[in-house]
Amino acid sequence: MSSTILRLGLWTMIIILALYVIHESFEESPVAEMVPLAMLQKALVVAAALIIGGVVLRIFEKGAKVVAKNRCAVCRTPIPAGAMYCRAHLRRILHEEDDKTHTTRLRAEERRSGSQTRPGRT
Repeated sequence: MSSTILRLGLWTMIIILALYVIHESFEESPVAEMVPLAMLQKALVVAAALIIGGVVLRIFEKGAKVVAKNRCAVCRTPIPAGAMYCRAHLRRILHEEDDKTHTTRLRAEERRSGSQTRPGRT
């Protein structure tokens, strides 16, 4: 959002500067009358406001990223940086995916009975 507002302000500023150059270059021609200085001044104020607003929003966005915590996509509990799920939901999703990709009778029966797939691990 802040990038969009900042870019809009910068592009508006570039267009205003181009129109000002056209106005000053062709003072005697009808082209200069099509670009009044009062309009350029008002547009300059709008562009400056957009640029300042974009910079302020960018500062607030960076601050919000520092304050915000990563949360589990399912239960919304806080999780370590870089993770998508808490430990319990990650295990459940991995088991479901394992069952989908390895559809053997042996694995499905072991899961239902509660026995371990790898002996010696707890």
